[in-house]
Amino acid sequence: MIRIALIAAALLLAACSTNPLTGRSQLMVVPEKMAISESSAAYSQMMGQLGRKKQIESDSERVQKVREITDRLIAQAVRFRPDSAKWNWEVQVINDPKTVNAFCMAGGKMAIYSGMWEKMKATDDEVAQVMGHEIGHALANHTQERMSIAYSAGIGTQIAAIALGARDQTAALMQTAAVVAIQLPNSRESESEADQIGIELAARAGYDPKAAVALWEKMAKLGGTPPEFLSTHPSPEHRGARLKELGDKVQPLYVTAKANQSDAPRFLSAKEGMNERVVTKPGELSREEYAARAAKEGETLTFLAEPFERFKSGKAVFDCRAACDFTYTSKKSDWKTLHANQRWRDLAVSVMQVGYLGDLSYFMLAEAAKGLGFSETSKIYYQRALDAGRRYGCAGGDCEGFEVQKLAKAALRP
Repeated sequence: MIRIALIAAALLLAACSTNPLTGRSQLMVVPEKMAISESSAAYSQMMGQLGRKKQIESDSERVQKVREITDRLIAQAVRFRPDSAKWNWEVQVINDPKTVNAFCMAGGKMAIYSGMWEKMKATDDEVAQVMGHEIGHALANHTQERMSIAYSAGIGTQIAAIALGARDQTAALMQTAAVVAIQLPNSRESESEADQIGIELAARAGYDPKAAVALWEKMAKLGGTPPEFLSTHPSPEHRGARLKELGDKVQPLYVTAKANQSDAPRFLSAKEGMNERVVTKPGELSREEYAARAAKEGETLTFLAEPFERFKSGKAVFDCRAACDFTYTSKKSDWKTLHANQRWRDLAVSVMQVGYLGDLSYFMLAEAAKGLGFSETSKIYYQRALDAGRRYGCAGGDCEGFEVQKLAKAALRP
């Protein structure tokens, strides 16, 4: 048992990873691929049970409106996490007039309860804020994080079961963790992240950010037992004021979205959950084409805009060493992964968040700038990589397999 406990402790220590969208370090015992597959299984089981009770709405005007709103939100989500275009997005309306709640599991499995209309009289803009918030949780891997917390509570037992050959327990435990993940209260930190992501997705999709403040005020005024949404989505301090501040920042995005028609494809097809090439209008981009274009966009979410603009302009200069060393050491393997997956925007954001003075940092910025099409900016960072290498060069395994000086010199040759 001591050996099992040591293995469990080692797994937990090794399971912290950095979310490229928020820059926060998260406990991730459960891999994202597993979180998505087991969430899908748990969702199917949950919707099947509700369907047998006649609690899943179908083909109603409300369902069609939810699908329209959600599709527009997903299109914006894919812009900032292009890999989510491959998710089997799905949304259902659960007929439960007394319940005010909604959720989005790992991989885009969503639901909203009819109490949102029956008790809250939610407008389309307010529904968009709710669903944008939930999608924000999924994009920031909050479901995966909560699954990891639920799973880690029984990790010693699970390791023992696997050691004894009881592997069937793994899937059952994971599906249970997926269900528990949408029932556990989010941390206030996660709520703040979902607030800022969700309100921006909604604004970019053409939904009024002022509705976010109106929505939370409605929830706060509900009499009797607080709505389920507030029990699983605890309010960060001064939430109303914070939402107003966020709303003011993204108001121009809302105005622009209202004035322009989106060319995004539909992500909720007639065969929900299928990711075949779906084109409903002549000349419309496929999901794959839309995601590929999004990956090359030189734009990021508003709360990341200032450091990203410094990166784009070639003005990023680092001076942090000792104070940033631990973060740099823990994140540079993530940079290698982002580089391999050509997630240039996420790579640039992550390097900027660390701010470590070293040739690998500047080299990664150069590669990100090159990948995003900023050729002149990339030259600036390649040169800074060479300059930093004279005193702050990485060596051997510290460079994550990159021959930084050699590659930077080659990139600057005429």
